[in-house]
Amino acid sequence: MGEFNIAQCLMNQGNHSTDEMQELMHKAEEDGATLAHLITDDVEIDPRPVRTAVGRAAGGAWDEELELYSDYMELFLDSMNKFMHTEAVVSPVLAEDYVEGEGRASSQGIGGDISLVTGLVARDPVFLELARRYSEEDLPEIDELAVDSLEEFLNVINGIFTVDLARRKINAELGLPRSGEDVQPHGSRQLCLRIYTAFGSFRVVLAVDEFF
Repeated sequence: MGEFNIAQCLMNQGNHSTDEMQELMHKAEEDGATLAHLITDDVEIDPRPVRTAVGRAAGGAWDEELELYSDYMELFLDSMNKFMHTEAVVSPVLAEDYVEGEGRASSQGIGGDISLVTGLVARDPVFLELARRYSEEDLPEIDELAVDSLEEFLNVINGIFTVDLARRKINAELGLPRSGEDVQPHGSRQLCLRIYTAFGSFRVVLAVDEFF
């Protein structure tokens, strides 16, 4: 189970627009108590709000994969907080929208007893900011180091995920990360989720095979 995500509770409640949520998460980076102050009696305290958001976005589809996808997204958002020092939320609406220029992607497959490919797709400014935050380097542009940083981020998350799977007696092995440009995801059993942060949004893609 992931750490309790106040921002996700607020997102699920639907009382704030996505722009307002991004502004609140930006303020939370400066003052960690910002979000806690918004928890009032009319806000539902969901112990697993990320799972709730993923279920809503799926809309009743992906029955066989939904539990695995939800487990992964709880870890993903925890890792955004831990490794990139930012709040992040999953939109409870399926990310079928295309944002102009949003096509730079990194992904990694997990094989063994399961078949899972995870990855992210982002516009260049967001991709670069993710790489900066993970690497803790002042990267001026998207270069080999920036791409390697996002691939390493996925590799770390997926490594943690495979350890968790092993505890459940599920054998899982990591493939090599890969990256590409001008990507439009098209994986099998694909769930595409919009992630909002203080510095922009991007998509996380979950599928049972490579999506680009």
